[in-house]
Amino acid sequence: MVHPIVNLKRIPKQQKLKYAICITCVNREEKGHKNIIQETFRSFENGGMFESKIDVEFLLFESGSKNFDYLNFIEKYKEKYNHLKIHIITNSFPLDGFTNTHRMFLHLTKYESQLKENNKLEDLYDFVLWMDDDIWVCKKFLENMDAWVKRFANFSIFTSLYIPFITFPMKNNNIAHTAYIYNYFGSCCTIFRPQLAKFIPQHFFDKVGKPDSKFRRCIEHHFPSMNKILVSSVSLVQHMNAGSVNHADNKGYKGHMAKNFVGFVDPKIYRYV
Repeated sequence: MVHPIVNLKRIPKQQKLKYAICITCVNREEKGHKNIIQETFRSFENGGMFESKIDVEFLLFESGSKNFDYLNFIEKYKEKYNHLKIHIITNSFPLDGFTNTHRMFLHLTKYESQLKENNKLEDLYDFVLWMDDDIWVCKKFLENMDAWVKRFANFSIFTSLYIPFITFPMKNNNIAHTAYIYNYFGSCCTIFRPQLAKFIPQHFFDKVGKPDSKFRRCIEHHFPSMNKILVSSVSLVQHMNAGSVNHADNKGYKGHMAKNFVGFVDPKIYRYV
């Protein structure tokens, strides 16, 4: 039986979609690391994300740092691009990467429920992009992402445009690959319908691994028959691998990067789908 989230229909090219880009962040200097989110936003600007016509909101889930000054740079982007929608969602006490990610999924679940109760369906997000605070993006990232989502996202319980894991080519298709859900990792550009968020919080802390592994295992728990996903054939996003706050004490932790990042160019996926 196909779940409503996976409706196996292409989204028309002309249909306008609304996206939420969710990023968990922390003042890394308080954890003994260098703050790198400024470089991420510089990459967003260089990739044309702040001048794009794609409807997107940025939700930054700040994990309860003692000092929020590391996010002051965002004001210059709001002044330069007055249409830009960036919301910082703070917390009154410190969270780690696990509890802050859990809070993100709770927020998405409650947000959708409240909008439906108040009949404000026009404010609902069509898709959520779960991204990291230490990434680079390709040129015209949003336009390429939007084109890829409209062509493929409805055929997969969730998808990813960051590919550090094993994937398999498809016949007569050089834009999408398949992957087993159990091979997925890396939340640098994980995309899903907001309706999926409600399946994550209940078992999040029961599952082992980092936040991306917990997410994947929650999906496996609720959708055991869906063992494959569609993902992009190349990575539109690259992980800076700037040092994991969650693994600060693990000297053997190497992090991850994609070997197939397209680079700081426009892959022009919107021309081929």
